[in-house]
Amino acid sequence: MNISYHQAPDYVPHLQPDLYPDLYYRDPNLKQQTLTAIDPVVRHGLREAQHLGYRHALREAVAIGYLMGRGYQYHTAWKTVESWWRPPGTPLPQHPY
Repeated sequence: MNISYHQAPDYVPHLQPDLYPDLYYRDPNLKQQTLTAIDPVVRHGLREAQHLGYRHALREAVAIGYLMGRGYQYHTAWKTVESWWRPPGTPLPQHPY
């Protein structure tokens, strides 16, 4: 697994989480940080679902979240995923915020 310590400071690759269940609770702000980071992705998915259906919207939202987990900023991940469903040269829609 390719995780740097600046992305996941409490991740200890040699420990097995099943053997150390408190490993995920070391950072008391982890929940809020996570929810704050994914909030734009959730909002995007809910907007997309109104127009394109839940299956497509969920795929986009998860793909954006995956790219963010790989280190992309939200806006770059959003543009990347949006580009996958457009013919080359087609402009992306205006981002709502």
